[in-house]
Amino acid sequence: MTEITRRAALGAALAMPLAAPALRAQSLTKMRVSVLPVLDTAPVHAAIAQSFFAGEGIEVDTSSTTGGATGLPGLVAGQYRVTFSNTVSTLLGIREGLDFRFISGAARSLPQPPDTMAILVRKGSGITSGKGLEGKRVASNTRNNIVWLRGMAWIDKTGGDWKRVTTVEVPFPQMADALAGGQIDAGLFSEPFVTSALETHGDKLERIGWIIQETAPASSIAQYVAMKEDLEKNGELFERFVRALHKGTDWVNAHAGKPELLQLVANFTRVPLERLQKVAFTAYPKEVSQPEIAEMIATMTKFGLGGRYPAPADLIFRTAKA
Repeated sequence: MTEITRRAALGAALAMPLAAPALRAQSLTKMRVSVLPVLDTAPVHAAIAQSFFAGEGIEVDTSSTTGGATGLPGLVAGQYRVTFSNTVSTLLGIREGLDFRFISGAARSLPQPPDTMAILVRKGSGITSGKGLEGKRVASNTRNNIVWLRGMAWIDKTGGDWKRVTTVEVPFPQMADALAGGQIDAGLFSEPFVTSALETHGDKLERIGWIIQETAPASSIAQYVAMKEDLEKNGELFERFVRALHKGTDWVNAHAGKPELLQLVANFTRVPLERLQKVAFTAYPKEVSQPEIAEMIATMTKFGLGGRYPAPADLIFRTAKA
């Protein structure tokens, strides 16, 4: 070996460790995920921040939407590989023949108050129950989703006729201003927007009910969803995705109430850190159970969203099974 050849070989050998990280980065599988700027999605953001996805060879790109129902069409179109969606919107899509499958649990209500969802009205409106909302305009972030369903159940339970309520769609970030300004008579809020509304408009708004705690405590709220065909073709990829996501769930649960979690949530919700210290957090499950899906279908049927649904067992991918 000549001196020139020897030096070239040595230079190549020394360069290899420096090139390896770049090669590893190029090998990451990119997955676009639809999320919402609500507390329920904390685990996916934690998994990104803590490099859990990277550790599984995945690069996750999140895209925020106004509701699970608006993210699901993007899943069908191939715009997303995974969508965070409330149980109701997913099941409605399945009822219409779309092959959605639950790949992981995301959010479940706590057995005791406080709740992550509340109904707010203007102070002095005289509205204290569902009866007082008949003939009124009630906002949900989207129609026929989990917020809407539990809101209608609350109206029904507190003496009102939910069919006599006019539901309008208002995104969570704009809901407090719409309520304070009189464009709507009540709002169905999800945290951190419950706390934010009462902080910014506390002189004008008040909470009159916890819409999940008072109707279905410890019940299903949301899951992560993928397409059946994609799961069948790329099951190993989704196993890695969910494994990383569940590490994010463990991280969130381990940091409950700690500054690290509050800062993480503040980053993706744009809610000030001091407000988040007063926010009620949800439960973060990993699994999706057949009974919770069956309960949701029964409740949907009661409130006009019935139809032909597959057996719950057929809707749960192996990564979401206990």
